[in-house]
Amino acid sequence: MGIGQHQTTKHGAFFFSRLVFAPYIASLAIFHFFKSCPMHTSNLIFICNVTLVIVSIAGLCLSSSVFDFIVSSRLYYTVPDHKVLIDPKMSLWLFPCSTLSFLLSFLSLLFLSAGQRVITFAVDHQLLLSFFHAFLMCIACTLSSFVSFLCIQNAADIAGYAVFATPAQFQLASAWYYSRLRALAVISALQSIMNGIIVAVLYLGINCKYRTFAQLSQKPAQPDLVERTTYFA
Repeated sequence: MGIGQHQTTKHGAFFFSRLVFAPYIASLAIFHFFKSCPMHTSNLIFICNVTLVIVSIAGLCLSSSVFDFIVSSRLYYTVPDHKVLIDPKMSLWLFPCSTLSFLLSFLSLLFLSAGQRVITFAVDHQLLLSFFHAFLMCIACTLSSFVSFLCIQNAADIAGYAVFATPAQFQLASAWYYSRLRALAVISALQSIMNGIIVAVLYLGINCKYRTFAQLSQKPAQPDLVERTTYFA
């Protein structure tokens, strides 16, 4: 591939600024939404888990599209210095990040339809399960933030080549990877926000109404209404 001529333009700066501030705008929007629409923790956590499942799958798909044969073979580079623009080792951060968020959220949703034996086990080991759940959620939140930073940094490195580069095929390839890295940055930031909301609500003393594992065995006020609200979902 040819040498990309780095040229800073208003067009590139505009899209890069959107990439940088998109996670913060999303965080403020989510905060004001939940502030204006109070809800029980069970509903809030359910929404966060469903969102995490969707964005985690999208993150895995985008990661697969970025780390294709060209990037994995270290063929996406400049000439003549042979500078590799996307390090294949970055996939070791992206794939585990989305996988961890997906597994935690999917298992939390799956717990809603768990049998009585699973619920009894959760009640008997409530403290241990809550500790590991909170620990893994904190890891997922931190990892998602770091991955978002990596994607923003890498997108900034190839932004100039996406705006103008020679030959034209190199510019088109740069625009392809640039758009997907931007999307991955936003998705990773959204994963971090959702994981952070779950940790804050369930384990950091946010004042919301929810029922613990021990309260699952209590008979609901309405016999025909089965409410299965737990620490996880």
